[in-house]
Amino acid sequence: MLKNHPLEDLSASYLAQKDIKKESYDLYEIILRQYIGYLKKNHILYAKTSDLKSYIKKKKRRGYSPSWIHHMIIVIKGFYKYLSEHYKRLNLDDDYAYNIALDIKNEPIKKRLNKDVLTSNQAKQLIFKTKENRRYIWHYRDHAIIYLMMTTGMRSVEVRRAKINDLKTLNNQAILYIQGKGRVSKETYVKLTLGVKSAIDDYLEKRFDDNPYLFISHSKRTEKPFLSRTFFLGMMRRVLKEADLDHLNITPHSLRHTAATLNLLRGASLEETRRFMRHKSLDSTLIYAHHINKMKDDSQNQIEAYILRVRNDDA
Repeated sequence: MLKNHPLEDLSASYLAQKDIKKESYDLYEIILRQYIGYLKKNHILYAKTSDLKSYIKKKKRRGYSPSWIHHMIIVIKGFYKYLSEHYKRLNLDDDYAYNIALDIKNEPIKKRLNKDVLTSNQAKQLIFKTKENRRYIWHYRDHAIIYLMMTTGMRSVEVRRAKINDLKTLNNQAILYIQGKGRVSKETYVKLTLGVKSAIDDYLEKRFDDNPYLFISHSKRTEKPFLSRTFFLGMMRRVLKEADLDHLNITPHSLRHTAATLNLLRGASLEETRRFMRHKSLDSTLIYAHHINKMKDDSQNQIEAYILRVRNDDA
């Protein structure tokens, strides 16, 4: 493994000239750090287009979401464009004059359910198993997060940003104020069931720190006060395996999809589900309705039965 890589200092220079919010900055930094780490691990000093393609394929095989892959490609393409356009000013080798990411195509993020959702029985199994398996403090944290996301439809970024003082009581109802997607201020809240509130309280009772964030890392290898973006992928794999559900194509965001789908299946209207999911447009909520209709459509089996019946009649 290479101890140092020239792209490390160059990525810092690239990020320094980006006029972006801290949340976006953190995303860029994580993506570039992971990519450069891959180059170092594989002793690649000057990456080729084939190396970048191999890296993208590896990320897809490891189960990274289409949204993550999409943003990852955007960041890396922008980085190599910056290097190729400024290589002389940066006193770089001529190897950087060619933009190796130029021919890398990015797929648009399609508004559809491209991941599995949990059935009501599977959702119950995941909640119960994560509760039964609680032993260490991170088990209590994982159970509380799973329970919270499954019943409120919260996004992982909202869970990451949540702080302890965002827990409030409104008209005898436990709530959690959240910072909306793409917003800086907390302007809405989700209601917490008794089970979710109890799971969070159990976790907080085991905390003896002054960290303001509601959920934190308990690894000694990190100095960040909040959970990382990549935490949820590893956590999801772990809890699914412990609950014997690792055969499913479930990601952290699938929990949000599950919450919306189960809300519709229990009889909630599209408008109720739109408000529950905090969608601006009903079009976003309709995705889940179409998904449910597709699941209920038994055309494949009916066609097979028709074909077999016809064949038997003709015999």
